[in-house]
Amino acid sequence: MTGLGTLLRLALRRGRWFYLAWILALTAVVPLTAAAYEQIIDPANADLLIATMTNNPTMRAMLGPPLDLTTAGGFTVWRVGTFVAAMAGIMAVLGVVRSTRAEEEDGRTELLRSGSTGRHAPLVAGVLLALLACATLGVLVAVAMSAVGAPVAGSVAFGAGLALVGATFAGVAAVAAQLTASARTASALGLWTLAAAYTLRAVADGSGDDAVRQLAWGSPVQWMALARPYADERWWVLALPAVATLLLVGLAVVLEARRDHGAGLWAARRGRGEAAASFASAGALARRLQRGQVIGWTIGLLLFALAMGSLSTTFDDMLEQVPQLRAIFERAGGGAEQLVEAFFVAMLSIVAVLVAVVAVQLFSRLAAEEQRGHAELVLSTGATRGRLLGAYLLVAALAPVLLLVAVGAVLSLNQARTTGEWGVVGEVAGAGAALAPGGLVVLGIAVLLHGWAPRLAWLTWIVVGWSLAMVWVGAALDLPEWLTGLTPWSPLPQLPVEKMDWPAVLGMLGLAVVLLGLGAVGYRRRDISGA
Repeated sequence: MTGLGTLLRLALRRGRWFYLAWILALTAVVPLTAAAYEQIIDPANADLLIATMTNNPTMRAMLGPPLDLTTAGGFTVWRVGTFVAAMAGIMAVLGVVRSTRAEEEDGRTELLRSGSTGRHAPLVAGVLLALLACATLGVLVAVAMSAVGAPVAGSVAFGAGLALVGATFAGVAAVAAQLTASARTASALGLWTLAAAYTLRAVADGSGDDAVRQLAWGSPVQWMALARPYADERWWVLALPAVATLLLVGLAVVLEARRDHGAGLWAARRGRGEAAASFASAGALARRLQRGQVIGWTIGLLLFALAMGSLSTTFDDMLEQVPQLRAIFERAGGGAEQLVEAFFVAMLSIVAVLVAVVAVQLFSRLAAEEQRGHAELVLSTGATRGRLLGAYLLVAALAPVLLLVAVGAVLSLNQARTTGEWGVVGEVAGAGAALAPGGLVVLGIAVLLHGWAPRLAWLTWIVVGWSLAMVWVGAALDLPEWLTGLTPWSPLPQLPVEKMDWPAVLGMLGLAVVLLGLGAVGYRRRDISGA
């Protein structure tokens, strides 16, 4: 482990803003939810609420089984605990891959190893930094919950559970970085593992079969909740993620010793001797490089829409005895009187932000190609900067829009099948299309920053993170409208609850076009290295 301290400081220097943004955003969500407890839950009716939620598979699948809603701490764990745990996992996966496989792929690790550096030091440094970030998140959550009056023991269990769930996925990412030779594939493998764990949790919690519910113990995302913070804590459960983390990190170290530098244990598939004629352009190359992400996101979001859509016909019965939750869903659904409409609006609002993530990720591939010197090689041919930018921009803009429309259609299929009114499929698909300009504005911000200030590209993720937080907890906390309205989607009509507002839609489209145009101008003027 020669040079571990130096490499850890280097990793901290390179990843400090990445982790800081994640930690602050996730920490803020938790005490805000606890502080709004009395506005949402009437403690006198908490027993009825627990019984209703425990017996309803829909809410169990979405948020997990409520353990104690008579306290702000127990409510917070139920309402946002699993969400924050999953986000901590995403932070850890992206952070570890960023500090390990991505550095190796870009050639920086080879330079470091040319000096006095141990073979495993870069990997251990990247993992240690992620573990430090997870621990910081856990400590801040525990302190914040204690500060709003929650019991200290429950707050410590809550914070420790979140930290250890994130640490588990740091181990998953460390293993994924040894299996594949690409940072993009390693990230995808880690995130798909997290998605599978979350799906297993949802299926287990939503099942009425006790045997199936026991499968939740196999989901790392659920381990924090199984420790029962604020509800007679089971401290021994926290040993599960701790042991899993140690085993995964140990496995990653063993696997690293068995592979060549720059390679993965999974051998890369050999390509064709000659490129197909269809690859004879910058656009064809961009589509090929972005194809995997498009397919992965499409499958994931359509499965999400299918699963959530199956719950749409049960909301009226589920919330009949819980007026507080009914009010939350009505606020999330733009004030809809029909809960099924509120459900569609709330789900599309979440998916719209996720689709913006897709757009930014697809476009970010251009920045990665620049950093690796591949874009310069493409530009040395007959391709111009405008064509290169347009090639990546076309996929980044078109694929998410079509995906949002498709999600809307799939989301409403169960409702259409149940009622026999198939027109609802077109209505909800159209509602998705009406929200698409918001994602294009976010993409425009990404292009603007890439064109004029590539080092500030991370600001785009702040916009996305803020929007996701407002969608996820804004309605539950009943935050002021001026605050929840500070997102690119707030000016757009929420169909089918509201009427179509063409000026707002066209105005946001116009703003997106202006941002894209300004970004293109900057891209054509600056140095291609982005320095």
